[in-house]
Amino acid sequence: MKNRRVYLGLIMIILAMTITACSGKSDSANKSEDKKTTETEVSEKDGDTAADAGEQGLDIKTDATILTIGDQKVPYNEVMVYVLMVKQLYEPNFTDVIWEYQLNTGSTFGEMAREEVLNQIIQLKVMTQKAKDLGTELTDDELIEIENYANDYIAGITKEDQTLYGITYDTVFEVCKDNYLAEKVFDVATMDVDSNISDEEAKQVTVYQIQVSTVSTDKNGNVIALSEEEKETALKKAKKLLKKVKKEEDFYSFASSNSDDPQIEYTVGQGDKSTAYIDAAFALKEGKISKVIEDDTGYYILYCVDEFNEDATAQKKEDMISTRQDEAFQKMYKEWLADFKVKIKQEIWEQIKF
Repeated sequence: MKNRRVYLGLIMIILAMTITACSGKSDSANKSEDKKTTETEVSEKDGDTAADAGEQGLDIKTDATILTIGDQKVPYNEVMVYVLMVKQLYEPNFTDVIWEYQLNTGSTFGEMAREEVLNQIIQLKVMTQKAKDLGTELTDDELIEIENYANDYIAGITKEDQTLYGITYDTVFEVCKDNYLAEKVFDVATMDVDSNISDEEAKQVTVYQIQVSTVSTDKNGNVIALSEEEKETALKKAKKLLKKVKKEEDFYSFASSNSDDPQIEYTVGQGDKSTAYIDAAFALKEGKISKVIEDDTGYYILYCVDEFNEDATAQKKEDMISTRQDEAFQKMYKEWLADFKVKIKQEIWEQIKF
């Protein structure tokens, strides 16, 4: 099964988490927060399988409904599949201390992650409920593929976690099925997006560069422009380097010893650097060296490695098409979401920890 299909929800979570970490609130949160209502449902202790939900000692039935999105109910054990996915993604590299990391928004990374799990489950459930309207369904072959993946995935969840969170093969199968179907919905919903992108729009060139910086940073990391006198000195240095490098056989080695930026090779296109930088890079023929270029951060000398990087240009086209599709989908999803009532059993939801 294609990873995008299986992990569509997880990919959305990661992307949204990245956005949230930078801006303080994700787009999906903005779209759905005014739709949420809350209720409390605490199960009584009885003969059903239950898991201790955290420090407060609240007992939750592992099949207890936490979310209701339109006609679909989402149980605790299904949510925990997503929680475990996120844990498996981050903890190997950052250990479990990542969840208590304080963000500049005032919340912890774990709190943010939980909110994004919520938003993306809502999005997946809305998408799967729109599948019928779009005439989208899974084929028998796709269901077999999902079954195989679910079997492999459940085998990777410890018996302890399976028991603690009530995760079964059926739970994992539903998660995989939702993700697979959601991708098909996405493809159908965005099939009319213009995918015609010219080589010129997506063009990528590869250059080596020498930078003589005209900015510095203070102890707090703030960028400070050099004085006019200091910039004049930097310009003289750049001009001397240009004369020297023209006599060198190996631009890269010379640049490595003389550039203020430790990264020497860049593959760039429109919007990646300043207009002056891009114009100069695009004007160069392979093997040629530019004059000294100035922008807000420094003086640059460029050497053209590849005046038309085919692989990078092809990838850029794919990225641009994906961006168009995502923008079109998010607009459509906002309209879809308005038709769905979202209810959250808040007391249970707040007990979910990473």
